[in-house]
Amino acid sequence: MTATQPERTRTRRRRWPFILIAAVLVLAIAAVIVAAVAIKRAPTVGALADAQPGQWSSIPLPAPARNGDGSSYSLFVKPGSGANLIVVFGDGGLNWNEQTTREPITPQSSFFGTGGNFYSDNVPFTALSSFGGLLRTDAPAPFGDSTIVYIPTTTGDLGVGDGQAVTMTSEEGDTATADFNGYNNSRAALDWVYENVPAPAGVLVAGAGTGGLNAAFWLGDVGGHYSDVPLIEYSDSSFITAAALPYTIGALWQSQFTTRFGFAPGTDPLRSAVVHNTAAFGSRLTTLLSLSMLDRTLAGFSAGLDDGYYTPQAGADWNYAMKSTVRALTTDGGGVYVYLTEAGADSRGETRHVLSTVDSFQTDRQDGVTVEEWLAAAVAGHPESVGAQLARQ
Repeated sequence: MTATQPERTRTRRRRWPFILIAAVLVLAIAAVIVAAVAIKRAPTVGALADAQPGQWSSIPLPAPARNGDGSSYSLFVKPGSGANLIVVFGDGGLNWNEQTTREPITPQSSFFGTGGNFYSDNVPFTALSSFGGLLRTDAPAPFGDSTIVYIPTTTGDLGVGDGQAVTMTSEEGDTATADFNGYNNSRAALDWVYENVPAPAGVLVAGAGTGGLNAAFWLGDVGGHYSDVPLIEYSDSSFITAAALPYTIGALWQSQFTTRFGFAPGTDPLRSAVVHNTAAFGSRLTTLLSLSMLDRTLAGFSAGLDDGYYTPQAGADWNYAMKSTVRALTTDGGGVYVYLTEAGADSRGETRHVLSTVDSFQTDRQDGVTVEEWLAAAVAGHPESVGAQLARQ
């Protein structure tokens, strides 16, 4: 049967919205591709001496270092004119089950907000264009004149996993396989650091997001190698707590955690790491923690690890646990200082995720102080807490 003229007209009209949406998507994808092509690649070098001062360079590392997607693994370095070293572990999200394995962060998922965006399985060269805060190339002293090494986290395992070809199965029977290669990647990266920066005057080991847990875990290794210099550990937006964490870190990721790092991570690994590091290094170590009051990303990870999902109640539970940990770590005079902020809170009280590697590092204020000012003072030997009263509310 042949459609009548009105029917054909209606059909064409119905198609127009879909055609328009498709055209917008094509243009958006084209814009992303053009932007990626326009961004200059960081030069690839093999040694610190070959890198240009004040600019980022890429350092490929040999196997067994490897990204979660199977590609070769690289770190990034920005040489400084001074004698201090900053080691920054990147925010790589988390991978803990079949669903998260299938939904890594991609340019498309980041741009369109599709998928779970659970973890990074590689770091594209375009990532350097997003480096801000203490990682920006025009950062002032004491960050701009320090040599900074950025260690990506690309296997969703807090830089400690050692499980290869681990297969996870959902309740519906779907399977996905992942290599939790974070230990090999972190080990190779730090070995490169030790070879290329043999005698820094001072060392700051930092991490943003889940990378702040990497930093707290690997501090013992760094502090043991550089055994006679001032040591600062800085974890930004890194509080995660879940009953499933001991199993995830140990059995699933096959991390050999207690043997390698000297303590058990427990259900609150940030607290466990800080307590361990304080006992190991004493007054030589200054520990810095920055957190926003209701970080939905971290609350969502905490709930998801225990097979839940983010709700207002999950956010309230995370907030209560975070404040309890902050109070416990800062009341015993153990050299732990915090920056707590409610800046940027929306109508639900939810605040931004990550403070140290974004523009708000130097603009947003809590009690009149930016994160940059707080961190710079601590590096200069004058640490103090900002916003600590929020942990008592």
